[in-house]
Amino acid sequence: MAKPQTKRRFTLHIHIITLFTTLILLCGLLIGFYSYIKLSQSILNSGKKIFAESSLEVKEKIANETSHIKTMLKILAASNLSATDDSQQKLLFAPQLKEMLDGTSNLNSLFIAYPNNDFFLFRKIASEHFLKTLNIPELSRYQLTMNNAGQASHRFYSQDLQLILETKDPDYQLVIKSRPWYDAAKNSNKVATTNAYIFYTSQELGLTMSRYDATTDTVIGADYNLSDLSDLLSRFKSYPSTERIVVTKKNQVIAYQDQNALLSETGKFNRLKLITEMEHPILQYAVAKYKGQGGIYEFSFAGKKWLSNISYLESIHNASLIQLVPIEELLVEAYTLRNETTLITLLIILLTLPIAWIFSKQLTSPIRKLTGELEHIKEFDFSKPVEVDTKIEEIHQLIEVTTGMKETIQHFQDLSASLIGKQSFQQLLEKIAKETISLSHGRGVIIFLAEEKKQLNIAFVQFTELNKAQNNKLKKQLQSIHYTEEEILQLSKEQQSSGKNSLLPEQILPIIAPEISYQAPLTWRLLPLTNRAGQCLGVLTVINDEEELTQQGKQNFIQAIASFSALSIEGQILLAEQKHLLESFIELIADAIDSKSPYTGGHCARVPELTKILTRAACDQQQGQYKDFDLSTEEWEELHIAAWLHDCGKIVTPEYIVDKATKLETIYDRIHEIRMRFELLKSQANSDYWENCANGVAEKLAAEQRDELLTSLDKEFEFVAECNIGSEFMSDEKITRLNKIAKRTWTRTLDDRLGIAIQEQKRYSNKSLTLPQTEQLLANKQKHLIKREHAELTEPGNPWGFKMQTPEYRYNRGELYNLSVQSGTLTDEDRFIINGHMVHTIAMLKKLPFPKNLENVPTIAGGHHEKMDGTGYPCAIPASELPLTARIMVIADVFEALTASDRPYKEWKTLSESIEIMSSMVKRNHIDADLFKLFLTSQAYLQYANQYLHREQIDQVDINKFL
Repeated sequence: MAKPQTKRRFTLHIHIITLFTTLILLCGLLIGFYSYIKLSQSILNSGKKIFAESSLEVKEKIANETSHIKTMLKILAASNLSATDDSQQKLLFAPQLKEMLDGTSNLNSLFIAYPNNDFFLFRKIASEHFLKTLNIPELSRYQLTMNNAGQASHRFYSQDLQLILETKDPDYQLVIKSRPWYDAAKNSNKVATTNAYIFYTSQELGLTMSRYDATTDTVIGADYNLSDLSDLLSRFKSYPSTERIVVTKKNQVIAYQDQNALLSETGKFNRLKLITEMEHPILQYAVAKYKGQGGIYEFSFAGKKWLSNISYLESIHNASLIQLVPIEELLVEAYTLRNETTLITLLIILLTLPIAWIFSKQLTSPIRKLTGELEHIKEFDFSKPVEVDTKIEEIHQLIEVTTGMKETIQHFQDLSASLIGKQSFQQLLEKIAKETISLSHGRGVIIFLAEEKKQLNIAFVQFTELNKAQNNKLKKQLQSIHYTEEEILQLSKEQQSSGKNSLLPEQILPIIAPEISYQAPLTWRLLPLTNRAGQCLGVLTVINDEEELTQQGKQNFIQAIASFSALSIEGQILLAEQKHLLESFIELIADAIDSKSPYTGGHCARVPELTKILTRAACDQQQGQYKDFDLSTEEWEELHIAAWLHDCGKIVTPEYIVDKATKLETIYDRIHEIRMRFELLKSQANSDYWENCANGVAEKLAAEQRDELLTSLDKEFEFVAECNIGSEFMSDEKITRLNKIAKRTWTRTLDDRLGIAIQEQKRYSNKSLTLPQTEQLLANKQKHLIKREHAELTEPGNPWGFKMQTPEYRYNRGELYNLSVQSGTLTDEDRFIINGHMVHTIAMLKKLPFPKNLENVPTIAGGHHEKMDGTGYPCAIPASELPLTARIMVIADVFEALTASDRPYKEWKTLSESIEIMSSMVKRNHIDADLFKLFLTSQAYLQYANQYLHREQIDQVDINKFL
């Protein structure tokens, strides 16, 4: 049998050089050709666009100015100027006519012609030629001519319309009916326009527009100057040989880009030139060929290709704008680009050929070695030698090996990404099972996981021929089967030493066999899932019909999957345990804070629930402001942690301030001290009564004095006690009375510095006092002022951005000072300490190394006392700058506080009362109006109320009056 002929192959570097050169040449030529074609088209289109824009600008200029003149003619027709015969009345119209002429730069004159040959004219004097021709003063800028009953006069005015000269003109001859504009107007029911001509007096190019007024039987006209039309043509973008010209139907040239070519030797328009008088053969050719037509044309003339644009100027009778440019001038850049591209392509080929040769030679040798190594990597075996059997062995074997290992590497990469990526524990097990089956070509996979007492239980089952529901059913049937860690590890060692799989155990086979079909005995291979510490997390088992996996490389790869899967499972387990630990620690802190006070218990647990209720309502919105709002799993976790920790700073807030129910309350209520002073004064009153009686004072008088004093003391104490409650506003009158009561004195006979702490002794004066001492009944003493021991976190320039005013003293326990608090029970110092819980919350949370997905916890947790108008605390920033979740917590915290029934300093409020208060907070721009509306319309408030409020608090709420 003849040996099959080996296909001839060439070395790799030859292929690379050939391909490299061909591609560069082909790409260079294609790019150059494509660029040349596109640039040529673009430039031609640009030229056409320039011509179109030029034509449009000329048309718009003439149309706008003629339209303006027509409007002026209508205005003059409607005025009394054409109707009056009085010369003096006509002179009164001079200012109006001046404004009309000044408002249109190319309007030369306005006139009225009467059927009896009377004539009225008002014109601008804009040239020296005009002044010299008429022989008038140099300052003349306007001329008014009137011809009444054969008597003509001329009046000349300055720029500000001051009369300079008035002359009579007995030789003035003007036969109106012989003028072409007169007949044209009489025979038309609209504004008539003459052909372009040279104005006699000013020697300027223009035309006359006129209209007939049947009411007064007059013709009203205007002279329109076209002299600057040539200047306009010269300003348009041009190439060296560009030509632009305006010609009439009679081949008269009205405008040309070089106006000097239209003037006579004297520099004047003596007459209109013909196109045949212009020394431009191309213009004569274009006019002869395309005059009367409109559009863009390409033609050849004198060996050149030209691009032309012919536009009909409707506002000028029988006139066309003709624009020409040589196409080769347009395409100069395209020709240059084409030549440069070709040259650059050739230079690149010449420069890169040596580099390609060296590179390809160097590339060949490593690829040969790499091919053999890839074969070893494919089977996880690095001991096999490199084999060579073709002329281009590196490519031949690279194709074979790449084809064989592609699926393996791809699956491993997918598996690695999947196992490392974020997913649920069940998804992780499912991915491990799926990839193991795919790579091992097995029938199914069973995953055992270790639980308590080193017992392995079945956690996941998957067979290729069963659907998800059938696999779950089979899993439930197998969950009664357990193995110890020692049994599994021993069986796995036996399989590794023998290199063979074990038959499926008898306790598992009867359950699986009815569900799947198989020909050969079912076997399983056990792959332990061990963590970094060598602990057994579980077992990955592969089930197949064959007795063993015949390829050693396949076994190695499956074992690698098992090892990697173990790390992923361990990571999921550790992550779940850490999350559970964090969750428990957070709830522990919240419970500790709530447990500090019997009155605020449950606040840290209720606020998160209400926050979640309102957040879900926002996420559920399908339209409106929050239709695009949603939270990911990580964001929900972030909000959950922030809500539970929103008051964690209260852990440093003294309980007696949080629960301060009366003004004198500290660790105990100091009203008892004051009561004892009143008792002492009452006892002293009785003693004084007996002493007075003993000293000869009438008993009745002494008794009356005693009883009056006792009554006053009782009433005064009742008033002080009422002030201590803080339920009513302390008016200035009440404070005055309180100060009056405070002036009563009592006698202290014991040293008040005995038996007190060292810190308290420091607040007393070192001055030695002689006993007994007379003291006021109520007083603000030096010992009541407790200084700050260290700088507060709210000091200016703090790193957290806190903006809270820090009182001078940490505590001020002055009796009069506390009793004089006008609203509530808290002093400024108390309020600062309570508000300071937010300062400590943010500072504490900022110290925690939250991961990226939880980085907003301090912001969300620390913003629930901020207000929309920026007057909140601790940072005094507008709440609108906070995340939406932080603004949700503002509403949750306020509503929980209003409806809470466990506060010592206030009564609980009903739903309607609470929502009424929150509505007023919306009006004061303290809470988010849109979120408050959602809070009501979604019935989040009612959902929370049904779960946490007393039945008597839940009353009827008409939310419509708050929307």
